[in-house]
Amino acid sequence: MIKLCEKRKQLLVEDGHLMVKGGPGAGKTTISILKAQQLISDGKLLKGQKILFLSFARSTVGRVIESAKSMIPNESFKHLEINTYHGFTWSIIQTYSRLIVKHRFIRLLPPPETASLLFGLDEEQRRAKCTSMFVDEGILTFDLFAEKAKEILQRIVSVRNIISDTYPYIFVDEFQDTDPHEWDFIKLLGKKSTIIALADPYQRIYDFRGANPKRIKEFEDCFKPVEFDFGDENNRSNGKDITKFGNDLLTGANKGVKYKDVIVTPYTFDGGEPMSAVKYTLLNSLKRLRASNPNGDWSIAVLVKTKATTLSISSYLSKKSSRLPEFYHEVMIDPSGPSLSAMIIAGLMEPNTPDERKKDFISNIISHLRGRKDKITQEDLKNAEFLKSYLETGTVRGKTRVVLVDEINTIVEGIEKIEYSGTPQTDWLKVRKLLEHCTNSVLKDIFEDSKYLRLLNKGALLGERLAEAWRQNQHYANAKNAIKDALLQEHFSLSNRSYNGIFVMTLHKSKGKEFDEVIIWEDKYHSIVPYKPTPGAIEQSRYLLRVGVTRARNLTTICTPSTSKCILI
Repeated sequence: MIKLCEKRKQLLVEDGHLMVKGGPGAGKTTISILKAQQLISDGKLLKGQKILFLSFARSTVGRVIESAKSMIPNESFKHLEINTYHGFTWSIIQTYSRLIVKHRFIRLLPPPETASLLFGLDEEQRRAKCTSMFVDEGILTFDLFAEKAKEILQRIVSVRNIISDTYPYIFVDEFQDTDPHEWDFIKLLGKKSTIIALADPYQRIYDFRGANPKRIKEFEDCFKPVEFDFGDENNRSNGKDITKFGNDLLTGANKGVKYKDVIVTPYTFDGGEPMSAVKYTLLNSLKRLRASNPNGDWSIAVLVKTKATTLSISSYLSKKSSRLPEFYHEVMIDPSGPSLSAMIIAGLMEPNTPDERKKDFISNIISHLRGRKDKITQEDLKNAEFLKSYLETGTVRGKTRVVLVDEINTIVEGIEKIEYSGTPQTDWLKVRKLLEHCTNSVLKDIFEDSKYLRLLNKGALLGERLAEAWRQNQHYANAKNAIKDALLQEHFSLSNRSYNGIFVMTLHKSKGKEFDEVIIWEDKYHSIVPYKPTPGAIEQSRYLLRVGVTRARNLTTICTPSTSKCILI
């Protein structure tokens, strides 16, 4: 039985729009589930109506589903719909898009392909291109989900009424991170539905995508909600000073103070193994957790600033040295590189003439170069331009480029010699192996990215799609489309997963997750606070580090270079 304070008891019986504030582990999710149960018990829903819970992260949605199942009866659970913003807005677009565009079917363009297609365009040009693709071709990018769902609700009042009649109560999680289109979308729903917003004002780490520090105030001005603020209450790491450190971090009050459950470990340069400190820290964490959880039910997150550091840490943890062991772990990374590498391998598997296969292979390599990173490097840009020119002219100049073309030719020739078995996993690895020993960095990057497909939990789904293609044709025709469908299906998957073991990810990606212990690794060349930061950049770095620190239930260790310690600690 959950004991509730007077404030929470009042929240359960309060009518109308609500704003629920609280820091990490304050119990916003728990009280929202209990509020939903109260609404159901009080008979607030008519036949066919549901309570909608929206969140940004699939990990959060999975956690809410798991919590709701354990906290409320099955009879009540069936009256809940728990979804991501993307999933919900896409369902509206699928159903009602014919009311705003002429196309009968809307085709989704996955984010990696979008990045490649929109390469070189500024923000305004990107938006114009995405809009024209939607209107002229019925192709929709993920960036337009909220905008187009908003347009439907804005233009067709009857649709807005249907949705509000279906969902009279809507819980909006992580409200502080909504962008302008998402906020407009929520305002339209709030004309008839009751909105319960859950927010942490100091966990705002997505300003770069349009989140606004004034958003909570805008909600209060628009809806005049009753406000409940649970402040620094902490149920995640109760009895620990982790949340206190996180809150002190916002004002700089953490400096010079010792904390019991947040350890700052300055590390020195180790010429043989520059990242050895992270392994030593992991060994200490494992010793503690294995002693307290002999059944193996424990989790550790290694959090870093950049995607590049994620991969370098993963590569280091995967290697055994004379001093330190390897560590089995999972990597949670941006799927762009692995997804585009999957398209390359799938394209090579498709039946084709050697000439057409080579052209398709090179086109897919160009897409990989343009779309695998948020910001393309000068080297990748030059390689993409060269390959585009090579497709048009067949001209190659320069030793490195000759090697690249020779290795492309070798791979295409190697494909002709492969005898496929019809077992997708086996055949996939046969094709991937052709990339394994390439010496050119362009092809080496494709191979490295392809290794992370299994770590994206897509392996089984990819195999299913390829097996289906083989059963129908006795070859892998349309393998690229099969892969694309699998990747899109995975994007909307709401399956919950347990976090047992060691996980490596960026600080941004850790949001909405919980672990027994957290290790934050500040790389010497990728510091948490950028070089020569503006006041705004320092503020964002404080928010980001606070998110990472407060993911831990028991202990957080921050590893920072001794020669250039993080200025926030």
